[in-house]
Amino acid sequence: MKYRRLTKEELEELKPEFVQFLSANGIDAPMWEEMKAKSPEEAEEKINMFSDVVFQKSLENIKFLDFKSSTDFKLFYFAPKEAHLISIKSNELDLLQIKKLTQQDLDKIEVFSAKKVYGKSREEEIFDLMEQGCSISNGELFKQFAPLLKLDLKSSRNVASKN
Repeated sequence: MKYRRLTKEELEELKPEFVQFLSANGIDAPMWEEMKAKSPEEAEEKINMFSDVVFQKSLENIKFLDFKSSTDFKLFYFAPKEAHLISIKSNELDLLQIKKLTQQDLDKIEVFSAKKVYGKSREEEIFDLMEQGCSISNGELFKQFAPLLKLDLKSSRNVASKN
């Protein structure tokens, strides 16, 4: 498996898509019931394959992830060939409580950026970060900080400001 197996609850939510997946693989309802009874390993493999397809298609559409705690924000943008990170840290402010940064607040935070070429596939990198607690984001915070840090996202296809 490339990602992880969908939970029972996730599979239940995706039942129509799973039925379509089975049908596309030449498996109708009676054949599925027979496979589960007589060849449970094969049935499990079909569920694993479906799980990977679902994750792959979902992850392909993600462009931004955020990780937020009271002392640390990590904002990610995923271009086709590299990931961009903006990290915001503060030991003096509760970042989760700030609605608008003042000049005084800016003096109490550290901001840096980094860029990394993917070591795995783009989607596997996104998946790993989500498994570590990152959340899908609209990229609003990333887009606000990117110009301040003079990040060169224009060299990346699918530039963040267009999304």
